Amino acid sequence: MNNKNKIRLNWPVGIVAWVLLLLIGVLSVTPLIPPQAPLELGTSDFSVTKAFEHIERIAKEPRPIGSLANLKARTYIVTSLKKLGLETDVQIINVPDYYGAPGEMVEIANVVARIPGTAPTTALAISGHYDTFPGTPGANDDASAVAIMLEVARDILASDPLRNDLILVFFDCEEPAPRYGSSGFMEEHAWANEVGFDINLETIGSGGQSTLIGLSGPGGWPIDQYINAVPNPAAFSFLTTTADMIGGSNSDFASFKEYGIPGFEFAYLRGSTIYHTASDSLENVSLRSLQQQGANTLALARYIGDLDFSSIQDTPGAIFFNIGNSNVIKYPDTWALPIALLSGVVLIAVGLRQKAWLKILRSFVLSIVVMLVSALVGAGIWIVLAGQRSMMGIAESYSYLAGLLVLTIGISIAVARLTRRRFGEMSDATGVVIVWWVLGLLTSLYAAGMSYLFVWPALAGGVILLWRTFPIANRQWQPIMSVPVLGCALILMLPAIDTFYMLVQPRPGNPDSQIFAVVAIPLVMLALMIELFRVFWVKQVRGLNHQYK
Repeated sequence: MNNKNKIRLNWPVGIVAWVLLLLIGVLSVTPLIPPQAPLELGTSDFSVTKAFEHIERIAKEPRPIGSLANLKARTYIVTSLKKLGLETDVQIINVPDYYGAPGEMVEIANVVARIPGTAPTTALAISGHYDTFPGTPGANDDASAVAIMLEVARDILASDPLRNDLILVFFDCEEPAPRYGSSGFMEEHAWANEVGFDINLETIGSGGQSTLIGLSGPGGWPIDQYINAVPNPAAFSFLTTTADMIGGSNSDFASFKEYGIPGFEFAYLRGSTIYHTASDSLENVSLRSLQQQGANTLALARYIGDLDFSSIQDTPGAIFFNIGNSNVIKYPDTWALPIALLSGVVLIAVGLRQKAWLKILRSFVLSIVVMLVSALVGAGIWIVLAGQRSMMGIAESYSYLAGLLVLTIGISIAVARLTRRRFGEMSDATGVVIVWWVLGLLTSLYAAGMSYLFVWPALAGGVILLWRTFPIANRQWQPIMSVPVLGCALILMLPAIDTFYMLVQPRPGNPDSQIFAVVAIPLVMLALMIELFRVFWVKQVRGLNHQYK
């Protein structure tokens, strides 16, 4: 095969590779579990159809604290539990009327039920709230949790009994920031001291993967249980680390975590624009997401419910992330810094062989400029746009993301051309990889759960760059040899970009959509990806085309 044919082959091979890698990245944020009909299930399997029937009964209207609709939902929960043969305890608490007149009090009620275990070593709690923010029927937030809990209770009662006690806690008054319902349970209810593990169910949207968003417990032990137990795990340590850095989700899970109780919090995030709005209605409930969250909760209840909690040992913290729909990669967080240092050693070796430190420095600065300009321009446009739109549909919001992607590509190309005219061609791939490495080193030191986003692409990039410095490297195949670097970055970064972008969607009561520092996060990640693609693929192919014209 002559050189021209080798160059032409780069493009089709590259396109196929990008499509496959993009698909893997998309699978990491997409539930692929088909909703199942009751006839396809046994009596002890999770039925999304039965769960949705509960949502239909509960989410007909908003249920803020103190309202008649709130009382109706409470009555429905108590009646449903009694039909299952469970005795209920209704914990009445008088709290400030958060949405009413200042100084007024209102009565709230937690509904609690217990399924005894055969030889309990602790009590497992599954929790969720049935109240809503005023004005929203809360079909997802959090009628979905109530529905899942009722269906899980039916499933557990229809199968072999668990070893540990199972406590179902249906909280009232989660929506006001003080979390009066769960705080009152932890402070006053007799069963609170018996809880040794909690699974809290939330939603911040209308669909997407049922994702682990909160984590509490002894080191890496909880995430091990999650990976071993559930059929379709979705977990990213960048997300749980972010939650810890900002003080948690401030949901009912925080009440358990403050008391040092291990556990998980799950939510699906796609379509976050409906959160706390009238659009959180029945027609906007994803059955796929409901199926995944319910099936995972049932699997966890059975797994955790049969554990011997008298022999649990602390283990090192963990870094974890999905590859595809349900494959979780996990390793100790103590590895973060050594991997970052190894990447640094490889990059030093690259610099010593290239002997072009000034060019590398210039390309490093160039990448920083592209990141800053992209963040400034893109975030400025987004903040203005978000100020004009009270909320967006999923298709609309992703069309804006596509526009921001095109804008960032334009900025990257423009800055590269201006710099090339001034300084000529540079060894810019090394400088770009060093930017990734610096971010990897900083996160390894201060936020280990995020480090994998940067250190693995930096290490892969360093290895490929070092390989290129040896005579054995065939230049005609260099673009294709760059696919592992770009693929690593794409698979790891896409879920993070998607998640942070969902969190800045404009909706009533969401100030994040207009806070520059928050909006800039997904844009900086986009800029990093584009710079890596430019220097490892576009520049290499363009250089070969010029050489063999």
